[in-house]
Order: sequence, then structure tokens, then C-alpha cells
Amino acid sequence: MRIWIDPKERFLLILSISLFSFLCVIKTRFPLIDSLDDTRIGEILVGDALESTASSLIISLLAAYFFYLLIDFLPRVRREERTKLVLNSLIASVLDAFNRCRIFGHETAISHVETSVLEESWLNSQKKNLREERTNFLPLKFSMQTAHTRLEDFRHALLLAVSLSPECALRWLVIIDKVRLFSESYGEQPIASDEEVRLVDSPDSTSALKVYKSDLNLRFLEFVEQAIEWRNLTSGKNG
Repeated sequence: MRIWIDPKERFLLILSISLFSFLCVIKTRFPLIDSLDDTRIGEILVGDALESTASSLIISLLAAYFFYLLIDFLPRVRREERTKLVLNSLIASVLDAFNRCRIFGHETAISHVETSVLEESWLNSQKKNLREERTNFLPLKFSMQTAHTRLEDFRHALLLAVSLSPECALRWLVIIDKVRLFSESYGEQPIASDEEVRLVDSPDSTSALKVYKSDLNLRFLEFVEQAIEWRNLTSGKNG
């Protein structure tokens, strides 16, 4: 829950609960301890002036916090969630093209991208496969084509990341750089024979196409690593 994850919001919530508890104590009017009976301090503590002043102040603070939640916090959280949905869909578009391995995956509307590829288990499994180069050529190629198509979308979305936080903006700049590097492979595929294309996923292949595939594997691995970092940041796992 956002109100508990964010240190500032957690502090305000705990402070408000503490103030409400203190208000209940004031209104209950517990009897004074014996040592304070018939003393000036005791008279002040049980006096109507102190109770009225303290109660009014605490009620005002609690009311201010309530209106803060209603007018600022809740609308801001809803706005940030919609912003994250757009940014996550952009990241997922490149991942989805790899996952579903569709030749026209780069033409998929951003609203129809499968965002389940942002799940932690899927990202970590793909990261492992990419590090061990246990991937096929076509999924890498289709994800690269999507990165090339979406590069300008990633750049224009920087303002959305800025609206979330400076940390999100910095992470998004890194993501843009990784998408740019990945998309630079577009149109660079070497000419290969049918036999080289057929054997490109074989560990014994030494063709230029195999080297090209390794480059795509590296660039996509870097993108997946940044997708994991983005997910951790926006879900609060980085503190």
C-alpha cells in the first residue's frame, strides 16, 4: 500500500494516529496521580482551557490530514498509477514482441500489449536465459524491430517519468539509452544463406549471422536488466 511504503506518508499516518490517540486520552479525563493533586500543574492539566486548546489544535491537524488525503494524496496516487501504466506498457511492448515471437509484433497497439511480461518471475528467467545465450534468433529480431519502432515513444515519455520522481526520470533515461542501442541493430542483419539461417541457433554455428544474434542477445539482456530495475523502483522495492 502506497501510504505505508512511502516514508513521508507513513510518518504522516503514524503521526495522525498518535494525535487521535492523544485526543482520546484528553477527552477521557483520566484522574491525576496522587502527587499532582492540589498542585498548580495538576490544576492546569485538568483545567478546561488546556483541554479546549489541545483538543482544538489536534482536531485541526487531523482535519488538515483528512483533506490532504482527499484532495492531494488520493488523486496523485491515481494519476501516478495511470502514468505508470503507460510507461510499463511501453517497456512491455519490447518484451512482449520477444515473448510472443510475432513477425508483426512491432505493429501491436500499445493498449493491446501483454503486460504479464513485467512479472518478476518471467523477467528473471529471461535474464538467466539471455546470460547463458539460450535464446532463439527470431524472438530477438522481433523485439529489436519493436524497439526501433518505439524509440521515439520512449523518448517522448520522459516527461511522464519526470512527473513520477527524479529517480524514475534517471532510470528512464537509462532505459532510453538501452532501447536506442538495441534499435541501432535494425537493418544491420548480414546477408546469410538458407543454411546459415537454419543453423543460427545452433551452438556450433560460426557465421556472421551468429555474431549478429549475439549482439542482439547482449542488447536485449541490457534492456531486460533495466526493466527489472524499473519494476523494483516503481513497486517500492528499492526503498
